[in-house]
Amino acid sequence: MLKVLLVGSHLNYNLEHYTKIALENLGHKVVFFGYRDILKRTAPAVRMTITRSAIIRELFKPIFLTRLNGRLRDTASKVQPDLLLSVKGETVFPETVTRIRKDLGVKTALWYPDDPRFFESLVKDIAPHYDYVFTASERAVKAYEKIGVRNVKYLPFACEPSIHRKVELTNEERKRLSSDVCFVGTYYPERGRIVGKLRGFGVSVYGPYWQFFRKGAKAHKGIWGDEMVKAFNAAKIVLNIHIKEDLEYKANMRTFEATGSGAFLLTDKPSGLENLFIPNKEVVCYNEKKEILELVEYYLDADDERASISLNGQERAYRDHTYEQRARKILETTGLSQ
Repeated sequence: MLKVLLVGSHLNYNLEHYTKIALENLGHKVVFFGYRDILKRTAPAVRMTITRSAIIRELFKPIFLTRLNGRLRDTASKVQPDLLLSVKGETVFPETVTRIRKDLGVKTALWYPDDPRFFESLVKDIAPHYDYVFTASERAVKAYEKIGVRNVKYLPFACEPSIHRKVELTNEERKRLSSDVCFVGTYYPERGRIVGKLRGFGVSVYGPYWQFFRKGAKAHKGIWGDEMVKAFNAAKIVLNIHIKEDLEYKANMRTFEATGSGAFLLTDKPSGLENLFIPNKEVVCYNEKKEILELVEYYLDADDERASISLNGQERAYRDHTYEQRARKILETTGLSQ
């Protein structure tokens, strides 16, 4: 049994949460160090600003981050982990990573899921200090190599079958959540324009800021975890719209969460998607914005075809794209697989 010190923000149906579940399912002991518990209400603002600016990161060192890094070093000394695995790593000083590795003989790894965003403002400063780096974007690997990171691997998102699954809905849940088309995610103008094209259908959107930009959709607050899975199960079509930066670099988390939940996924086509799922067999893609109307109209009436693609997508997600498989890849790459 390995001991893993997992460092991140908090555990709430996010990458840290799913990684912890996966490592524990593999039989390892995971100690989670979450900075939200330390920074409390200031955590979201601190995370947002220090990720986007190296100057602000330096200014925040004595105010917020020095105490946090001290507690991380103390925790590492007590736990004596075999692996320090940092998710995003925005609050962890490079010198903290180096000191833990040298003092304790710990292997260190960074899993950065947001590439290419914040590469210049954050990642290039922290990534070279880890023994291993994992990126959710295959296209970003060369960028890491250019800054001297020798051990960098492509590690996409995944699904967690204990959470992302088919569920039986109660009559109340079906009444509350049923929709022809469902979209879960933060409002961006591009997303708003695409959702606006579907105003003639029963579209339900869940996420921040949609109440100000409804674009012909029923706007609801954000949902996560089990509630999101229920919404996916209650929708005939789950719509996926990548933000522009992601579309050119990687498939987002929703791609795997929706397919893992057994939903029919209608998605734009991010870089590398065809290596993860078979278009028109496991997911359906729209290449042109004008296609989306025709595809939605067609698949709303194609119940059997929709069900077949949904099943194929879930089978592929469970076969090739689970967080347990991603955790195995991390351990194999770091030489800690047992």
